[in-house]
Amino acid sequence: MRRIVLAVLLLAAGSVRAQENPPKPTPAPPKVDPSGELDKLKESCGAFKILPCAEELFTGKPVHIAVGSIAPQNGFGAGLAYLGHKTTDNWRIGWNSDAIGSINGSWRAGFYLKFIDTHQKPIAGGFGTKGKKKPRVLSELPEHLVLNLYVQAISLNKLTYFGLGPATTLAGRTFYGMTQTIVGGSAVKPFYERLNASLYGEINGRFVNIRPSTGQPSPSIATLYSEATAPGLTSQPGTLQLGEGIRIRPVYFDDFLRLNYSLAYQQFFIPGNSRFPFND
Repeated sequence: MRRIVLAVLLLAAGSVRAQENPPKPTPAPPKVDPSGELDKLKESCGAFKILPCAEELFTGKPVHIAVGSIAPQNGFGAGLAYLGHKTTDNWRIGWNSDAIGSINGSWRAGFYLKFIDTHQKPIAGGFGTKGKKKPRVLSELPEHLVLNLYVQAISLNKLTYFGLGPATTLAGRTFYGMTQTIVGGSAVKPFYERLNASLYGEINGRFVNIRPSTGQPSPSIATLYSEATAPGLTSQPGTLQLGEGIRIRPVYFDDFLRLNYSLAYQQFFIPGNSRFPFND
């Protein structure tokens, strides 16, 4: 009898220990679609709803289909775009990127960052017919500093060159390809709320590369032209571009009338001793 009681006590003690230290639950697998994009796509396109499905495919967040014309003669491009945003105590940060390509191998891609200073409390702006102010969205409020950073590249496989001067003919037509990369930034600093006036500044580095274009109706550019008849054919130095200006965008009559004025001044510099300076 004592043995039976002892066995029961041991089983009870083991059960208590098991309850005190229960096994740790298996962690749930990470979500494949944390933004819910796939769920939105299923909801919009699952029942063959044409308009909602097209809207989700071409404007959905954070990923959607990007389409657009690249340049004359280089076709219509399609690809993907990604966008997102984050708000902190001092900044609203937005970013977007896109990349598209066309049938002839031309493409365009870019990445863009926008920082909106939110240190100051948003206030109303824009005067109505009775002197009342109407609130505007954060990105349009005149008291906020806006900073932009970006990098963009474009590659075109079909561009034409007919020679120098106004006396060129169709017989002188040639084709070439070009890739251009732009890296830079800009800033907009408001200074007068009533007129929604702000100062604007930008700095860009532009880098161009010229290449032959074969398989076209006319010969490639190097077949008919040289550095003397097509300046810049053999060498394309990088260019520094600076820009300054002022923007005035007043709003009247309860946001019914918007005016947009801008005055800008740009300068282009080629580092080193280039044969083709912009001030010649």
